[in-house]
Amino acid sequence: MRHFAVFCVMTLTTYAFADEVARSVDASQFEVAGIKLGMSPAEAVAAVSSKLRIDKRSVKFDPYPAVNQITNSRQPQYFTATNGSGTITVHLIPRVPPSQSQPILVGHVRYEMPWTPDNARSMKASALEKYGQPSNGLISARSDWCLQPDKNLGIGCGEFRGATLKISGVTLDLEDPSYQHAVIDYLNKINSTKPAF
Repeated sequence: MRHFAVFCVMTLTTYAFADEVARSVDASQFEVAGIKLGMSPAEAVAAVSSKLRIDKRSVKFDPYPAVNQITNSRQPQYFTATNGSGTITVHLIPRVPPSQSQPILVGHVRYEMPWTPDNARSMKASALEKYGQPSNGLISARSDWCLQPDKNLGIGCGEFRGATLKISGVTLDLEDPSYQHAVIDYLNKINSTKPAF
C-alpha cells in the first residue's frame, strides 16, 4: 500500500510538472547589470559602470591579453567589476565577421554573489522579477531562459545552442555559444585548403 501511495504522489507530481508549459524567451534581449551580449568592451564598461554606479577606473581588464586568432593582435579575454553585492565577469571573444575598429565583443556575462542560502533565494527572486518565468518552469533548482527550451522541463535549456540565461544558486550566466561557433567556423574556413598531390 505504501508503494502505491508513493507511486501516486510521483505520478501526480509528474503530471503537474508536465502540465506547466515551457516558456519561450529570447534571452539575447536580456541584460545583466546593463550589459547585453554582442556589445563592444567600451559599451559594456559604460553600461556596467552606469548600472552599478561604479567608477570606470575600478573595472579590471585581463592582465594577460591573448592573441586574437582572427585579427592576430593581442586582446583582453575578459574584464571584472565589483560592487557591494557581487562580482560581474564579462568574457570577450573575437567578432565575426572581423572588424578592425571593434575586434572583440561580449559573448558571456557572469554575475556572482557570495554563497549564503539567503543570497541564493534573493538571486532567484530578483531574476524572476526582472526576467519573468523561466523557460523550465518554477520547480527546478536551476532556472533557465531561452528561445527553444526542451519539452522536458528538467532539461530546460541544456540542449539549446543560442542565447541562454541560467541561474544556479548565487551564479547567473548570460551567454550565447553561437558567437564562439562563428569564430570556429570562420577559422576553419580560412584555414581550409585543397589538396595538392
